[in-house]
Amino acid sequence: MKWEQVKNWPWKRIVIGTAFISSIAASTSFGTYAYFTSQVDDASTFAAGKLEISLGGVSSASFRAEGDQKFLPGVRVQKTMSVENKSDVPVKYALLAKKADGDDILYDQLVAEIRSSDDTLLYHGRVSSLTKANVVIPELDKGGADDLSFTVYLPESTGNEVQQKTADVNFGFLATQQENGDYFAQSGPVMTFTPQDLSGSQLLDTMKLAKRVGEEESAKQKDESAAKGMTFVLAEGSYDLSGLELPKHITWKAAPGQEGKVIIRADELAVQEASFDGIRFEGRGTGLLVGSNVSFRDCVFGSGFEEAIRTAGAEDKQSDESAEGGKFLEGLTVKDSIFEGGGEGIVLNQTIKAVLIAGNTFNGGKHAVVIANDKESQVQIVDNDFTKVSQYAVESDGVRVGDGIDGFKEIEGEVVGTKKLALHLYKADLYLENNKYGR
Repeated sequence: MKWEQVKNWPWKRIVIGTAFISSIAASTSFGTYAYFTSQVDDASTFAAGKLEISLGGVSSASFRAEGDQKFLPGVRVQKTMSVENKSDVPVKYALLAKKADGDDILYDQLVAEIRSSDDTLLYHGRVSSLTKANVVIPELDKGGADDLSFTVYLPESTGNEVQQKTADVNFGFLATQQENGDYFAQSGPVMTFTPQDLSGSQLLDTMKLAKRVGEEESAKQKDESAAKGMTFVLAEGSYDLSGLELPKHITWKAAPGQEGKVIIRADELAVQEASFDGIRFEGRGTGLLVGSNVSFRDCVFGSGFEEAIRTAGAEDKQSDESAEGGKFLEGLTVKDSIFEGGGEGIVLNQTIKAVLIAGNTFNGGKHAVVIANDKESQVQIVDNDFTKVSQYAVESDGVRVGDGIDGFKEIEGEVVGTKKLALHLYKADLYLENNKYGR
């Protein structure tokens, strides 16, 4: 055993005994998803293709530590496996894991890191979270093979409660033909977290890891703006990210089935180049300070905010049309989300281009959207429900849009039943369509 493997062990916590895994195996037990009809010679003829992937000609592959040493915190068990596509169609496949036998208390602590043959991070997180098809390899050609590196370990903070426990773990995959676009949605590097993973020193370590992976992706693509984003899948619970500089190109996503139960504390939380999906935000005062390229989908903003979302941190960009000397933000999407009340929902007090506010429900508050009309912002406001806003749906330095304001009601559009309105307010350009207002 190398000294590097043991020098960081929490010796004060490991008093007697050891935690160990009796077996870790990769298998084909998850099988394939039967959706593989393919077109053949005649334009109207279809036939069922063969869908088969395997682990390099074997049905299982065992993990073993060097010398069969005990599985202690800090010891990393590694295995490289070849996934072969023996189908007659290109496939995509999801990586999965499940406990075959043993103790939950140990299984729930295990962490897996999975990398591709070019050392790209595919997954880093709890083994127990690798059960939701949230890691997808989007393409494996007919007759092709992928070499995947699996590393499994216990965090160094693991305590005595796992001593003398065992766990049998199966790693596998679920495959479908590449054209089956509706079955797997997630692709790119994925990390999974519980609230305990994103707290204290673990939080700082996580941010460093995410930043390093982001830099690796940028270096490979030689263009930061084109870097493949990571996805952070968050388990139910509350997360406090106050005071942190969040890494770019991250999608913060609630675990499947836990949408709205993942709470992020947002007290002037600065975000840019980021997406949020299924998250609930709680806080006081101003919640989120948004820069360029931020997206919120299926989120909930609690009633405690005076301003749930506000623009901040304009970046230098060249524009002949901008009266702001080239400084403006761009790219804000707020879709299918709920604002529970308080003060203002979305405040755009800096120049920002390409804003889409669509399909949201505002259950109270003074104003849903506040836009500075002396800024050259471009905003689309479509299919929102403003019926419970207490004052005005859209407020723009004295120009107010809402029910009962003569000259600023949405008018009938080309499609019967839809309403639209385009406004140029001093410098700001607004387009409103098919919104609902109170009576």
